[in-house]
Amino acid sequence: MKESLLDYLVSPDDRQPFELEVRERREGEVWSGALLSRRAGTRYPILKGIPRIVPGVREEADLRRVYADSFGHEWLAYNWLRDEDEPEFRAITDLAPDDVKGLAVLDGGCGGGRVARFLAPKARVYIGIDYSVACERARELCRECPGAHFLQADLCNLPLRGRAFDFVFSHGVIHHTPHPRRAFSHLSRVARPGSRLYLAVFRKTFLPLRIPDLLLRGVLSRLPSPRLDRVCDRLGVLNRLPAPRFWKRFLWFSMQSDPEVRKCCNYDWYGPRYHTEHSVEEVLEWFRQEGFEETRYINAWPYCPPGEKYRVPGLLDSFRLGQLLGVLGRKTDRPAERGPAAYPVATPRG
Repeated sequence: MKESLLDYLVSPDDRQPFELEVRERREGEVWSGALLSRRAGTRYPILKGIPRIVPGVREEADLRRVYADSFGHEWLAYNWLRDEDEPEFRAITDLAPDDVKGLAVLDGGCGGGRVARFLAPKARVYIGIDYSVACERARELCRECPGAHFLQADLCNLPLRGRAFDFVFSHGVIHHTPHPRRAFSHLSRVARPGSRLYLAVFRKTFLPLRIPDLLLRGVLSRLPSPRLDRVCDRLGVLNRLPAPRFWKRFLWFSMQSDPEVRKCCNYDWYGPRYHTEHSVEEVLEWFRQEGFEETRYINAWPYCPPGEKYRVPGLLDSFRLGQLLGVLGRKTDRPAERGPAAYPVATPRG
């Protein structure tokens, strides 16, 4: 951990600055130690160079005992990184990495560094936050970036100063948290007036298609990772069906050409403990309530036809599982209608 990260951190318990306790340094960074909140009486460890601001983590043996363990497995077991990642980022956000030059950037759900590796070198400050141990891989990818920082922390209770970031990015993440609306409120809280926030979440599927999918994921998400790996690998054979796009309306499976990426995508759909879907109107209302303007829908599929990129989808577009919707907005000085604490965290399944 670089000590300059302290300029952006606050305790999630009392919103006060942390005190730093150093046990070991490596290459000029804090490798092990703790962040102390004396008023709240809480202590969060720094393990392997990363602050771990999540409940129940005190030492390395605890790192996988969090609800997002499936994501840690995804990023550490599979190779998600692709040459297409940067052009896809441009397509879904209408932004290029050069657009974040000199800015403070928050990546809300950085995973294993898929976006970090090309945003962090451009940004003045880049902070990647993830609830899983995947942030360890992201940190390794960005070791040479002096302004790159990584946290294992909760998007539903961000340990970050308010109004601190010029660009906030969260793609395909908060629908896997205990309460997406609360997570979005926290992301909004740390955006500066005038800054941009991009969010992508699963778009709501037609209910009769959603029910059997919910039941199937309810079973598969409880499988141990090795068994779920095998299931997700075997789902790859569905790509060989005639007209696979038609069958994907009834049973979700990845159509990626690379077998490894395909298996990863299947795991990402069936493995997470939390899964919610949202309408475009609902997410646009979130932005309005949080004081955003210049808000627009962007199709989060980077290869959509040009005429579909900004067209708000209707009912017929909901007859397919697993679609993402994107929204980009600009933060104003107008206060949010409700603060993050107004949105309780949901109870996990099982």
